[in-house]
Amino acid sequence: MTENLQDKILEDAKEKGIEVVIYLTRGNRMVGKVLDQDKYTVLLKSDSGTNLIYKHAISTVVIEEASES
Repeated sequence: MTENLQDKILEDAKEKGIEVVIYLTRGNRMVGKVLDQDKYTVLLKSDSGTNLIYKHAISTVVIEEASES
C-alpha cells in the first residue's frame, strides 16, 4: 500500500479513472489520466500521448472530479 498523500491521491485517480491536472515546477500544465506510478515517476495518458513525469518536477496535482448539479 502507498505511504504518502501524493501516492494515495495518484493511486485513487488511477483506480477511478479520474482526470488530473498536474502542474510542474517550471509552470507547465499537463492534463490526463494516471496510467501508473511508482516511487519516482507518474505515467500520464493525455490527448497528445503518454508522458512519463518525474515526481520531483511536480508542484501541484488537481483532481478533476465531476461537478454535482
